[in-house]
Amino acid sequence: MTDRGPTLPALRHQLVTAVLTLAAPGLQDDAFDPAALFSTLFTEACDADAPLPWLGHTLRTGEEAALTADLGTALHTLAGTLPPDATPADHLTSPAWPAVTTTAARLARVLVANDHHARAR
Repeated sequence: MTDRGPTLPALRHQLVTAVLTLAAPGLQDDAFDPAALFSTLFTEACDADAPLPWLGHTLRTGEEAALTADLGTALHTLAGTLPPDATPADHLTSPAWPAVTTTAARLARVLVANDHHARAR
């Protein structure tokens, strides 16, 4: 693993929080706001459509970048199933939602493991 270390740790924290929220159905309650999470993943802390430039900024490894791209693809697939002006409930009941949570869970596991490994050194 080549750890490029995040130069933007506050944005890394936002990214990890967004991914964990998408990965954990228990966190998807009445206050769930997918728009804020998508904003984090596509503009603020990363670009899930093209994550490689974020290596060393908010992403630590190539594996994180690849999994972030997979999550971006799952989110675009989800968007294709939603009505205009979709509500949070529309997201959660979409047949594409399970793929989002599964993909986010894979990414969350790697993000947290990499952060733990980096702190242990």
